Amino acid sequence: RRDRSPGLVVGLGDPVSDILVRLDDADLARRVFAKCGIDEPGGCLPVDSDADIQRLLAACGDEWVDGAGVPTATADEEEDSCEPSFCPGGSAANVCKGIANLSLGCDAAFVGMIGRDDVGRRYQSLLAAQNVRPVLLTTAPDDDVSSAQCLSLVERGGQRTMRTFLGASLRMQAGDFPADEAFGDKPRLLHVEGYTLYRPALAKQAMREAKQRGALVSLDLASFEVVRNCRDALVEILNEGHVDLLFANEDEAAELLRGDSDSEEGRAFQERRSSGEDEDDKETFSRRDADDAMRWMLRHCSFATVSLGARGCVSMDKAGSRGVAPGVRVPVVDTTGAGDAFTAGYLAAFLNGASPQACASAGCAVGTAAVQVLGAELSFAKWAELRSVVLGVVERDGEFRRARGTGADGEDEDGSRASHERAANEGASVEASVGA
Repeated sequence: RRDRSPGLVVGLGDPVSDILVRLDDADLARRVFAKCGIDEPGGCLPVDSDADIQRLLAACGDEWVDGAGVPTATADEEEDSCEPSFCPGGSAANVCKGIANLSLGCDAAFVGMIGRDDVGRRYQSLLAAQNVRPVLLTTAPDDDVSSAQCLSLVERGGQRTMRTFLGASLRMQAGDFPADEAFGDKPRLLHVEGYTLYRPALAKQAMREAKQRGALVSLDLASFEVVRNCRDALVEILNEGHVDLLFANEDEAAELLRGDSDSEEGRAFQERRSSGEDEDDKETFSRRDADDAMRWMLRHCSFATVSLGARGCVSMDKAGSRGVAPGVRVPVVDTTGAGDAFTAGYLAAFLNGASPQACASAGCAVGTAAVQVLGAELSFAKWAELRSVVLGVVERDGEFRRARGTGADGEDEDGSRASHERAANEGASVEASVGA
């Protein structure tokens, strides 16, 4: 069996400094979008330079800008003003922050590349303050490219309009990966964000180094555009057996199936979309769709998870053990980093030997907390609260399985699998209690 004990988790991705502007008033939001030249709010688009980020910030109004994005309040303080706040972001870095701050026996390090500028130095300092060891390479001395930044305009209800400059982070290539410095003696898991698939050689190199050291590898698909644009690289990496745990949201899972007419799962999904009598059914990602997506994913990995937004998540391992966690209705402030928080909760439980059911419940508990705050950074007090929640889920899961003679893979001592319905009901009650 694989080593499922806590230990070092290493993240690989783009070190993006998040600049968050909260637009609670609808009229204010319209004026800001007009000043920024944004005709269609929502979504994420790239910009060409750091100067574009600063121009958009200036367009938001001088009353919101203090030092071009330097915060006037810390992440642990309530922020009610419209002044921008700043935190170290990027998908894999967010996962590492969550794993480190849940403090369930896991240490975390994050690998990426920054520029030789104040933005990069500030990112490194603030990431370390979140209990993550920065393994951040810097660009060449003669390269003046700026560190990555993302301006996120957040409306009431949580809709985000993002403009991103990846800058120095894109300079990192496969030969740059600092395996010895990142992994040390005995890493437990490498977590790779899907955006790294735009540089498949880098993703493969990191995954190979992790495997050579006995570590597991998890991959979060990041966005449906990544799945669409990087399908060949993704399939090649999966076919080579580099990935143990694969995470997708419903849009990414749908794109996996939509783009594959050769597999049974892909054909079934496409047929449901083309023959549905109810037009609404064609747009809704159903549990049947999620099951097909997980079966597709499990052709290439050992653990597959599909998050369903406000509807919760489903998870399954290759042995057939399943996890189902429903969502909980809460006031949504900002969905930034909610998926990463989910992944952090799932992996923290997983590395403590939990079943797919407990991992799903832990992930949903942490993700639910993340949508109730601005940005992708919870307070240390909230992390302490979530640590107790996730630990309780893991401990109840262990008691549940010991009482029935089952292991983390969901198999009974006589070889039969524990009841899916029983596990789902157990997880639903746990999630309802932790999400209240």
